Amino acid sequence: MDTVTDLASFLHVRWDEEERDAVLFQKLDCPAPHETRRVSYGCPCPARILDRIAIHRQIFRRCVQRMKREQDEGLCWPLDSILAFQTMKALALPFELHPGWRDNWYP
Repeated sequence: MDTVTDLASFLHVRWDEEERDAVLFQKLDCPAPHETRRVSYGCPCPARILDRIAIHRQIFRRCVQRMKREQDEGLCWPLDSILAFQTMKALALPFELHPGWRDNWYP
């Protein structure tokens, strides 16, 4: 696999883990939670975590679109792709201590 594909896969797996674990997150001073299908709504923290992940996924999708558009157009200077890849690296930076992290992903 190439670096972009590896980074994309790494990000998706980490975000999936965060989404799964967000439901379990509760602050100690939150009122007693009541369960629904996805989130425990007694505490606002799980919803905030899920919102942040959704925003990161949206930014990631836009980066992929920029890279694909530039690849399809065959431009000489891949500035959009470079900026998009740097953005993807920045999205991965919070996971730098994970064992799957690669040093060439530093922004």
